[in-house]
Amino acid sequence: MLSEPPRPDDLPDGPTGYAALPPDYPPPPPGAGDGTATAPPPGGRVPRSSLRRVLAAVAVLAVVAVAVLAVWRVGNPPPVAQPGVPVPASSASGVPTPSTPGAPSPGSSLPRDYPAALSAFYTQRLTWSPCSDNPQHQCTTMQVPVDYAQPGGDRFTLALRKAPATDPGKRVGSLVINPGGPGASGVEYAQYASFVFSPAVRAAYDIVGFDPRGIGASSPVRCLTNSDMDLLFSADPTPDSPAERSQLLADVDGVTKRCAARGGVRARHMSTAEVARDMDVMRVLLGDPKLNFFGGSYGTFLGAMYADAFPKKVGRMVLDSAMSPNQTDQQEMTYDIQGFESSIDAFIAWCVARPDCALGRDKGAARQKIVDLLDAVEKTGLTTTKPGLSRIGEGWVGFSIFMCLYSDTSWPTLNQGLAQAFTGKGDILLAKGMSVVERSSSGAYAPSTYLQAMLPVRCADWPRSRTDASVLAAQQKAKAAHPLWARMTGELYDNCRDWPTPGRTEKGTTLAVGADPILVIGNQRDPATPIGGTKQLAKDLDSGILLTSDHDGHGTYYAGNPCVDSAVDGYLLRGTVPADGTTC
Repeated sequence: MLSEPPRPDDLPDGPTGYAALPPDYPPPPPGAGDGTATAPPPGGRVPRSSLRRVLAAVAVLAVVAVAVLAVWRVGNPPPVAQPGVPVPASSASGVPTPSTPGAPSPGSSLPRDYPAALSAFYTQRLTWSPCSDNPQHQCTTMQVPVDYAQPGGDRFTLALRKAPATDPGKRVGSLVINPGGPGASGVEYAQYASFVFSPAVRAAYDIVGFDPRGIGASSPVRCLTNSDMDLLFSADPTPDSPAERSQLLADVDGVTKRCAARGGVRARHMSTAEVARDMDVMRVLLGDPKLNFFGGSYGTFLGAMYADAFPKKVGRMVLDSAMSPNQTDQQEMTYDIQGFESSIDAFIAWCVARPDCALGRDKGAARQKIVDLLDAVEKTGLTTTKPGLSRIGEGWVGFSIFMCLYSDTSWPTLNQGLAQAFTGKGDILLAKGMSVVERSSSGAYAPSTYLQAMLPVRCADWPRSRTDASVLAAQQKAKAAHPLWARMTGELYDNCRDWPTPGRTEKGTTLAVGADPILVIGNQRDPATPIGGTKQLAKDLDSGILLTSDHDGHGTYYAGNPCVDSAVDGYLLRGTVPADGTTC
């Protein structure tokens, strides 16, 4: 697999092979979604492990919470255009309709332990209909208040997709899933349920994905223009003078202000804490006494927030490639360095063993060659054949290099992209970056791109960064000791300082006290959600159980490690947890 050349979709102007899907998704084989798919997709061999890692990478967090461009640098492969989701008659008026007395309701047998003011939401009906793109899946919508403090006000309409359990006789319940981002589509995630979960899990669970409030097909909030997003990638992330730094900060602050103004009230209510409350409404409407949940990457943040708010409602919860809501700026930076350097070292070790390695055969000198390349790119840029981006700088180049580290299947692309970059050309790297953020050659970003949601969610979810002398000194020391990481990360700066609402208040204590066991898993060498953050979340959760995989890349379950798959399946199917601290 690692000796294969780059996939055509990673190269300039490569075909996607499937209408409306990003290049990283092959066409689903016959039976996809109904548990019968066995043949590889047409057009070439796609190992299950590589596909699973791509799917897991649908969910990626902002690696450095205080980085001015980090929130954009560590994005994820984009969600696809959403399939048609029918609007149930019960919500056509824009107001949830409570179940009529005596009528069957999914949650009618559950305890009425929700606030009376939210009764209309907890008792609304879900009217499922066959999804337009796959009649074996079911789609619906539900409504939640924009502001839970004012439930009689404006509402978000959330899109849901269900892949029903393939063996109803073995059905355990619903498994709600979220691929993270923030900004990725859970509806799309459920669309590929047969690739994401084992046949045994598919047999036992209705896989239910949803687009979080303001995202995808759920009353989308689109607060950034094409020019705003281009500005974030074209700005110099490593300013060398006070004037350059002032320009960078002015550009990013301007984007933040414009997003807040365009997004309005809804953009100020896209926090993960509010999405967690939406999931509790969903749990009752699905008829589940407890929430069974699988979250990947930033979806682990959502799972942890739900578990902390509703610890007694936690069922079987798996948090894959994780991060903790309790992480401080300093911890985040430490984990980021560890995750990035372990991943780049793994790539370098693979590369220098090849006769065609763009970095040569000397492992010790390889990292410095990338540093030198980025320094040269900052000065002169790389030329490309893309209209409107005839020359790209550090922003696009660093982002694209980082994205190639998400999975070892992209290492050949990175090798060829670096080789081309050393000649002054950037087509291969730019094609990779553009495919991730869904930017067309004409300069238009797809409405579904996760970038639209990154800023409102990030600014709601994280406490405002401290800027005292000790923090700044620690940042400067880290950047000096890790020059390649420093160039990839860019200027360390809180790009939410001009957001109109405050960030989340830090808790800094044990999370989800009294919850059932929560399984937290992660790869030892993950550039996006470093293993340090995964370990911290397992420790911060009162009932956290840690399982690690001695693998590279982002995404752990169903990614080619049978030991991990067996442990996760045993937990989801039988409630059996592995010993805390197990390594596969």
